[in-house]
Amino acid sequence: MGAQTFQGIILYLRFWLDRHSQTRRAGDVVDIFFLLIASGSVILQFWMISQMSISYKEAYGFFYEKNFVFDLARLSTQIFGQNDYALRGPFVVIHFLNMLLIYAISRNYLKKPTDSLFAVLVYAMLPGINLSAILLLKSGLIILVSLWICYINIRYKRIPYISLFLSIFIDGSFSVLLLAVVFYAMKNKMPKTIIYCLCGFGVNMYLFDLDIGGRPQGHFLDVLGEMAMLFSPFLFIYYSYALYWAITKNQNNLMTYIGVSSLVFVLLLSIRQNIDSDSFIPVSVVGLPVMIKSFFNDLRIRLPRFRTRYKMRFFIVFAVLFLETFCLFGNRLSYFFSAKDNFASGYYVVQELAGALKKYGINAVNTKDERLALRLLFYGIKDSKDLRLIKIPNGTKGDIGITAMGRNIRTYNIIKIKK
Repeated sequence: MGAQTFQGIILYLRFWLDRHSQTRRAGDVVDIFFLLIASGSVILQFWMISQMSISYKEAYGFFYEKNFVFDLARLSTQIFGQNDYALRGPFVVIHFLNMLLIYAISRNYLKKPTDSLFAVLVYAMLPGINLSAILLLKSGLIILVSLWICYINIRYKRIPYISLFLSIFIDGSFSVLLLAVVFYAMKNKMPKTIIYCLCGFGVNMYLFDLDIGGRPQGHFLDVLGEMAMLFSPFLFIYYSYALYWAITKNQNNLMTYIGVSSLVFVLLLSIRQNIDSDSFIPVSVVGLPVMIKSFFNDLRIRLPRFRTRYKMRFFIVFAVLFLETFCLFGNRLSYFFSAKDNFASGYYVVQELAGALKKYGINAVNTKDERLALRLLFYGIKDSKDLRLIKIPNGTKGDIGITAMGRNIRTYNIIKIKK
């Protein structure tokens, strides 16, 4: 069901592109710079994939769960082979499409063509966005559908009803999207659209059993922290201000309503229950071009000599964002100082371990660590009744040593099982 829905979305995207090909603008030098930014982001994603291993949660979903994320991953590995690039490649492609839509929206929404490059660059550096591009998460696809709907609204000044209809059956997170369209339709006095989206909202909540009841449980601060992690703390503060600016300045577009509705809905819901951050929080990122417009508006309405503090404000925001991006992509550098695990250690070791076992001619091994066994299975290492893999203290001489930045981070011995 999930794979068929995804294929339907792709066919619909192609239909729209073909139908409106006559309205395409001529390419310019800004398009070249966009391709450079987007290509650089994609290259970084694939470089990160080359160092990663499948996590236990991803391995469990790959072998046992049925949803559109793992359906897509399984389809890719069936075509391109069972490896990390095939596993994560589709999500990098979705990441590229999202950057393309951010760029296309910005070219139609922002004042200057070069402003759109800034929007794409900020999007490509968001920590949560980079994680969704290399991990098996549904965030990227949710953002893709939301951005597509916003693009149709910005470019053609209409509501894409077919896209909204398809979104009803994809994931429960699109209840926020439908709710945002309701508010947009109320603002623009569109009664048929209000009824259409309210019905879709009800169907979506019924299909995905979204529970909005319960007693206050104190998840508000946790969800607020997850939002700050998606955007970067300072950027999240500025983003919230930008959405407030857009509402007060009557920025009449779906991006603004989706961004505001997502933030308010998630924060209100978090008072009573824990939120699936992969589902509901990513929708809010579609308002990013609104934030960029707010920034340049604040800057350009002032004389050059009064712009310094505004430039400094965004420089600090951008510097922190850059530092977080560097820590994400360069997290492996932490092993240069210590062999202790870092926040990404759950995505390391297994690929190298499987490769070392295969060099010994071993394609099956027993381990008491069931999580490790499932991860090894993805790389073709099955369970064995003859050989056992035992983890021993780092620094001890063993049969297999896994290193990072010149430090030994895992050591294993292989022993025969006595019968």
